[in-house]
Amino acid sequence: MQKNLFLTAVICMAAISTSFAQVDVKIGPFAPLFGTLNVRSEFGLSDNIGLEAVVGSSWGKIKFDSINVKATTLRFGLNGRYYFNPSEVGLDKFYVGLFTRYSSGKWRSREEDSDEYNTNRFSGGFLVGFKTFARNERLHFDFNLGFGRAFVFNVDGIGNAKPINLNKIPIANLDLPMTMVIGYRLGK
Repeated sequence: MQKNLFLTAVICMAAISTSFAQVDVKIGPFAPLFGTLNVRSEFGLSDNIGLEAVVGSSWGKIKFDSINVKATTLRFGLNGRYYFNPSEVGLDKFYVGLFTRYSSGKWRSREEDSDEYNTNRFSGGFLVGFKTFARNERLHFDFNLGFGRAFVFNVDGIGNAKPINLNKIPIANLDLPMTMVIGYRLGK
């Protein structure tokens, strides 16, 4: 189910991109090392404003108290960006913006009783970054850091699953995105 939803979202992003003059398609080359894969597409709305849509997935292992959990998540996000002094190439150089992220997934404990949990998380915040282009004005590198918080973070047990109390983890509601992506510009 999650793979089909991920693929559908990527196809929709590609279909929408044909209606914009400037579209940057991006992927993080190091993200799979950290258990994530995100596909990004930034659309130029004006000379200084871009809107980035993100579709991603993550997988990995988490430990809460004595519970070992295997997690898989699907996430979506929108990032609005304001470029202060873009060059003739288009949306590039220093920018600030706002981000939102929604993720939904399933956690399964690796214990003998194999408890399962549904998760939902919605977060938002601010980001700053820099985008630079190679000489061909198509290939580019985008770096940003952000700070925000989760407005909703639910971990609901399925059946007789042991409850997970996120109050014991003081930083659970913080959202600190860091992005290093390589992209390619479609259109000018």
